[in-house]
Formats: sequence, C-alpha cells, structure tokens
Amino acid sequence: MRDTSSFSGFSRRGLLAGVAAAPALTATIAPAAAQPAQSATDKAKAALKDAKGTKLAILGTGAGPVAGRTRKMTSHVMLSNGAAFVLDCGLGVTDSFAQTGIPFSALRSIFITHHHADHNIEYGPLLVIGWIQGMQLSVRAFGPPPLQAMTQDFLRAYKTTIDFWAEDYKIKPLGMIEVSEVSGAGPVMQDENVRVSAILVEHPPVKPALGYRFDFHDRSIAFSGDTAPREEVARMAKGVDVLVHEAMYTPAVEGYARALIAGGSQVNFDIFMAHMKADHTPLEDVGRIAAEAGVKTLVLSHLSPALDSISDETWRTPVAKSFKGEIIVARDFTVL
Repeated sequence: MRDTSSFSGFSRRGLLAGVAAAPALTATIAPAAAQPAQSATDKAKAALKDAKGTKLAILGTGAGPVAGRTRKMTSHVMLSNGAAFVLDCGLGVTDSFAQTGIPFSALRSIFITHHHADHNIEYGPLLVIGWIQGMQLSVRAFGPPPLQAMTQDFLRAYKTTIDFWAEDYKIKPLGMIEVSEVSGAGPVMQDENVRVSAILVEHPPVKPALGYRFDFHDRSIAFSGDTAPREEVARMAKGVDVLVHEAMYTPAVEGYARALIAGGSQVNFDIFMAHMKADHTPLEDVGRIAAEAGVKTLVLSHLSPALDSISDETWRTPVAKSFKGEIIVARDFTVL
C-alpha cells in the first residue's frame, strides 16, 4: 500500500496561500515560452508517419530484465507498406509501439528470438492490449518452442478478462492465434511484404536461441539476437542494409558486477562474468562480424550494461577498429 503520510501537510489553507502568492493575472499576454526540444517519441512518430519505404524503429535497447531504466528492454518494430512486424517483446513494448503512432491494426506478425524475460515478458500483454485496440485476429507469432504452449497458457489465464471485454464491446474474443515454432535455421515465413529466415545462435543454456533476417522489397535488416560471437551471424547478415547486433562493453560490465556486490547483491563475480562472456558479444567482435558481413549500417543495441553514463564514442571506438561503415549506438525510439 502506498504511504501517504508525506502528504499530511497538504491542506486547503496551504493551497489558498500558494494561489495568493502567485503573480496576478493581467490583460497583457506574456510572450510564448520557448518550445521544448522535440522528444524522441515525437521524432519517431514523425519519421514513421506516412513513411515511404521500410522503416525500423528500435523500441527498447537495454540488456537484461532490469526495470526502471531509461532504456527499456529489447523490442523492435519494422513498418513496411503499412504492415508492422514486431521482433521481441521486452517490458514496455506495448506502450512503446503505441507511442510510435503505428495503429495496432497494422500489426501482422510477432517474432521472438529466445525465451529470456527481457525478450518475451510482454508478448502476452501485447496480444491482449493490441486486440482491444484493434489488432487483427489473424496476427501470427514465430519463435522457439514452447511458444505455442506459452501462448495457449497465457490466453487461457486471461480468458475471463478477454471475455469480459468481448461482451462489453460486442466484439469477437481473442482466441488462440496462429503460432509457428522455429527450432532450427532456415526459412521462417514469407508474405507480400517480407521474407524472413532464421539462424541458431549461441546463448547458453537457452536452446534454441535465434537470429533473424528480414528481406523486404526495398531493404534488408538482420538481428543477431542474444549471442556469443558467431560466424553464422556474419553469414546470415551478408550484404544487408542494417545489422542490429547486441553489444557488450566488458570493462563496464565488470564494474557493474562489482558495484552490485558492493551494494549487497549475492551474485558471485566470477560466475556472473563467466555467464556474460559465454552468452554475449564484446564490442571488438561485433565490429569484426559486421566487417565480414559487409553490412552498410551497424546498429549497436541490447547494450550490456545499459548505462547512460557510457558515451556513444566509448561504444563505437572498439567496433570501429574493424568495421568502417556507419555505426549507430541505438537509443529507444531510434528510427532507421
């Protein structure tokens, strides 16, 4: 329960005193205040409105299931010819999708790279809220097993809620959607907008964990997913316009772990760092993979650690030793 004791000093007398102390209104109109800088969400909305060609909006750029950060958990949306495709559903994806201005009725497919909370925790809520907001019941989902059972279980858990809304709004209830489980490398789906393929990546103990490539009519976009350095990513991303690759700045990860321990965390430093090194890609390797793939633009995202105190130049410098193309350090609502 929220503690309201800090508000005990608030009173009608205090409110009236505050009003009395305010400057008196006059007939003179004050000069208009300077307009605030355009927010990241406003910029994203403007870039996506009536977009010509395929656009990628990165909705969440932070690694790990950590709430309350400036950077939300991993999620993306691609918009092509009025159709939207979501990749990963970290916490915040539903709000962020809505803030782009893309209507939920545009959502065609959802893709999951792997079953860690920072990639799938809001998959179910996106379906339910999306349905209430006009999402088509023909939406499809793709991802590693047991995505079908997970979808069934979630919708079963929320059946009462869904039925209440369906009765209230006199609309067809959200039932089981079409789910295709992806267990290995190869083609995933194709429609009039995009051809999607997948690879297996290395993210122990999670198996399978996937990377994806999306080939639209006008551009190609690849996602590494969460992975240790893998040559398969370079091969998948060969010649793409945009590669979105996870990125780990090892010195800062070590500092972050030590700070957790100093703050009372029970995490073991050696175990934590062994996990990070086995599961994620250091910046130097990201640059090497992008160079081997010959990509036009490399986007660093799923940043480990997701600390605003780390400058963009710090992220870029180790990558640029190998990769000479465009390097973008993603922020939430970056649009390409």
